[in-house]
Amino acid sequence: MSKNKNDLQINNNQAGQGTGKKSPANLLAFILLFPAVAIIILLYVQPFFASFWGSFVSKQGELGFENYAVVTDRYMQDVYFTFGVTVFSTLIATIFSILLGVYLRLSQGWLQQAVSVLYRLPIFLPFVVVAQMMRSFLAPHGILNLLLAQVNLIDIENPLQLFNWIGLSFGFVWKEGPFMVLLIVGGFQMIDNSYIEAAKSVGANLYQIITRVLIPMNKQNILVAITLVFCSYVGCFSFPYMLIGGKTPATITIDIAHRVNYFRDYGVANALGVFSYIMVSVLAIYYVLNMRKGLYE
Repeated sequence: MSKNKNDLQINNNQAGQGTGKKSPANLLAFILLFPAVAIIILLYVQPFFASFWGSFVSKQGELGFENYAVVTDRYMQDVYFTFGVTVFSTLIATIFSILLGVYLRLSQGWLQQAVSVLYRLPIFLPFVVVAQMMRSFLAPHGILNLLLAQVNLIDIENPLQLFNWIGLSFGFVWKEGPFMVLLIVGGFQMIDNSYIEAAKSVGANLYQIITRVLIPMNKQNILVAITLVFCSYVGCFSFPYMLIGGKTPATITIDIAHRVNYFRDYGVANALGVFSYIMVSVLAIYYVLNMRKGLYE
């Protein structure tokens, strides 16, 4: 009996000593994670805090809210414009992506296979190429207006003016909509056919299948797609710059480039960047909280 007690005490002491020391596995995990963490800190965390701090430093090197005063006085219209175009474009892209994703999930045949290949093509085009394409397509005497004039929908002498928020939203949806479709279709494909057949067996129509089966079971993928596309719209520069140029209102990214290139005013540029951080952070926080609920509940 005493021998068993001694053995138990020795095992407890060894276990206690083992937990107090770093095992080789923990050390190896730290070594493997350190490069990735260091890159994130150097390329993302440090520039973020430097930009945030720089937004309070004026051109004369004084701390204060002078840069934010300039933003609120001169650029708030552009801030609202950026937010409005981003929300509108994301909403249209989400609706388009869900509808096309449902079609690709529930349909079969040669047309479905052709659409599943063709919709991916814009994903591989950079925004600068899309901008040049849209300038040719949406110009006052571009391809779109010429086609509409051919069917007598518009007068070519009074064409549609699309180098504005309409053209910007159209280009955004055309470029990033397929990316959303790719993510959403992947989630729809993971839903077993038995759920759809069960819904049909109790009399569910197509609308009910979409709203009560497909979308609820794929909400995490949809949220990921919305977050990524929204952030991409807020940070896009080349497409808005080439399409609307120096017109008013413009996007925040154009204003940032203007303050840096022409005035060397990094303080106001950083303050404008903070407004873009706020736009992105609201959706990012919502996304992170919902992802945690999905993982741990």
